[in-house]
Amino acid sequence: MLSIGMDTHEKEHWIEIQNSEQMKMWNGKITNNRDGFNSLLEKIHTVEKSNNQDVMGIFMNPTGNYHMPLKHFLEINGFKERIFLVDARRTEHMRTILNLGKEKSDPEDAHILASVPWLDKSYVERRGHERSPLSDLTRFRESVNNNISRIKNFICADLAIIFPEFRTLFDIESKTGLILLEKYTTPENISKISLKVLSNLMRKASKNHYKKEDAANLIQIAKDSIGVPDEDNTFTIRIRTNIERLKREIETTKKLSTEIENRSKDNQDVKNLSNMRGIGNNSAATIVSEIGDIKQFNSVEKLQSYGGKCPDMTGSGGKVYAKKVTKIRNSYLSNTVYECAVSLVTHKNHEFSELFDREIDKNKTKTEAYIVVGKRLLYHIYSIMKNGKPYRERNFKNVNVGGGGYFLRSKKKGFVQKININPPLHTPLILYR
Repeated sequence: MLSIGMDTHEKEHWIEIQNSEQMKMWNGKITNNRDGFNSLLEKIHTVEKSNNQDVMGIFMNPTGNYHMPLKHFLEINGFKERIFLVDARRTEHMRTILNLGKEKSDPEDAHILASVPWLDKSYVERRGHERSPLSDLTRFRESVNNNISRIKNFICADLAIIFPEFRTLFDIESKTGLILLEKYTTPENISKISLKVLSNLMRKASKNHYKKEDAANLIQIAKDSIGVPDEDNTFTIRIRTNIERLKREIETTKKLSTEIENRSKDNQDVKNLSNMRGIGNNSAATIVSEIGDIKQFNSVEKLQSYGGKCPDMTGSGGKVYAKKVTKIRNSYLSNTVYECAVSLVTHKNHEFSELFDREIDKNKTKTEAYIVVGKRLLYHIYSIMKNGKPYRERNFKNVNVGGGGYFLRSKKKGFVQKININPPLHTPLILYR
């Protein structure tokens, strides 16, 4: 059997073909174009015929997107089931096994990748994770949101110099705040506006939320501002330019959200997840697209490890302990699950808010409590996608009063529980709707 290692780059790829004895059958580089791909295919067939052996696996690192065209070319030419993506951190472990030291080169990387199945046979049993094509859009939307956060930070940094009081009055992303900064920017300009003009502008932008008194207060605050005067208009140019960028990115986010919603409207898993109180359609689409086919995970623990914030385990002398949160996970899925956990608690979804309170009572930090909530959420996500059924909140109904207590029936489990009318102060009385 033959193994092929491919170290991919922007302009060229390094290739090595090995046999099962780790003997080098061929190595070299190809250009990242049609001619290079065709020459590689011809070389693979030549080596197969001359050795009377078939290629059992092609191994490459999924770093960047340089491997995607080559992967697609090999898939449509009969190697679809024989392509394996190897984590770059795993390749570093292989370097240690081969005692190659810290020095590295492209031919060496191709050699390591070709040696993967002989050094770790479990790799030929793993296909690697396949996510949904929709994840390309959801990931792009997240990158745009990250740009929005960066631009807002730039604006806040400049305002902290010339008008530090502004952020105590307006949100930068609000319509009123954007209009004021775009038109007047500095406290000197705002203090020179007539009360009538400013009042009409603020009332129109906020749909009558701000009144004449608010405009008068803004003018007075602008006159008393401790900001540094923008004498050469440097900060004015910077802020107005960043506001234009911010408005474009906000509009892009809206368009992407609409497109994602349209593409996922017929996806039953997205519907089932978005029906959970506290999870929106875009978050549900991100989770489902990053997970892909749920059959790729044969247990809920595998999904929690893939998409949760799990501890990085270490140990020595038979002792094993956790140190910090590992980065070996799908960060897009993990971050979305964490955000959904916060939202579920904020929206008072009973099961998750109770779990959060329980963890806080154990002296956990809020971050640690939200991680636990996210782990529980992944448990339900696995069940929802595996069984194709929506999430059901625990729902209790008061069915009888008498005999000194409430009789509560659980719609889900079908049992009757008696709770005293006058419980002790330390006993929580929770009635689920």
